Amino acid sequence: MTLREALEREASGTALKQLTTAVERLSTRYRAVAAASDPILAKPVDVLAYAHYRMPATFGAVRAALRALAASGTFEAGSVRSLADLGGGTGAAAWAAADVFDSLEEVSVLDQVPEALDLGQRLAKASGVSALARTVWQEGRVGSWNVSVGSPSAGGADLVTVSYVLSELTSEQADKIVAEAAAAATRAIVIVEPGTPDGYRRILRARDQLLAETWQVAAPCPHQGECPLLAKDEPDWCHFAARVNRSSVHRQIKGGELSHEDEKFSYVAMVRRPAHLAQGFAAPAADASASEQPARVIRHPRKNKGFVELQVCESNDASNASGQVRRAVVSKKQGALYKQARDIGWGDTIDLG
Repeated sequence: MTLREALEREASGTALKQLTTAVERLSTRYRAVAAASDPILAKPVDVLAYAHYRMPATFGAVRAALRALAASGTFEAGSVRSLADLGGGTGAAAWAAADVFDSLEEVSVLDQVPEALDLGQRLAKASGVSALARTVWQEGRVGSWNVSVGSPSAGGADLVTVSYVLSELTSEQADKIVAEAAAAATRAIVIVEPGTPDGYRRILRARDQLLAETWQVAAPCPHQGECPLLAKDEPDWCHFAARVNRSSVHRQIKGGELSHEDEKFSYVAMVRRPAHLAQGFAAPAADASASEQPARVIRHPRKNKGFVELQVCESNDASNASGQVRRAVVSKKQGALYKQARDIGWGDTIDLG
């Protein structure tokens, strides 16, 4: 069963008016972008409304970020056997991970709202996906997560996700949950926030925090330096978009007419640095070329007759120590590269040579 089908089944016994009213209340709260003193999802109807209002979009954004991690060349996708989702609510990130990583076997979702965990468990059991059906649903708060995957004694996870959580926390709490993610993750961390200037700033703060430890950026940045958008004269921020198909219930409670929406999001995917780098030893010279990463397309490509204009973020050098943002023009004369550029999308990577 797909996530959309599972959600529609859950909503079948609830009046549409109740869901619509709850969505309006939640939408107002989330637009406030402030730390929550109490759980935002206070009632079962709030949880169900949130699941319809936000879960498909969260799933789409996290899936896009996980796909970028898997395609980064810095991470072995087939190695992901366990996932811990901190502040995971109804489990959208778990659904996304199960969609991206066929190797996923064990999942743990941690959240402070019991009703969200209960709904997430029902949805997961309806999925027909063994890893989701066996998910461990754990209640807890920032600063007191007890990350266990599969069994209480297992501890840690190959991959840890934190999606759409930092905006609900104070700066100190956000730093703490990032530190907890780092302590729990054995291989990779993916953090996703709304694709707004505020969301982008929270992603940068988390990125800096992890870079200062034993982590390196796998995506979206093709370098390990400061974001070059910060140096621009005009304010700008790094974000991407995921196309989300709307169900009939989704359209009605959000008052939308289109069969889809584009979820704007910012993210960072981090992997543990190789042991020799984490310990301060330089990589062998022969590895320098292997460290070069393709450029990331950070805006919608402009496709013209005979050429394509791309706004890209790329590394400045073979060491990936710093990056730059520039406009790249790929003309029809460039043959195979032009054909690739014609099919490229916002958020994709391209080797410009």
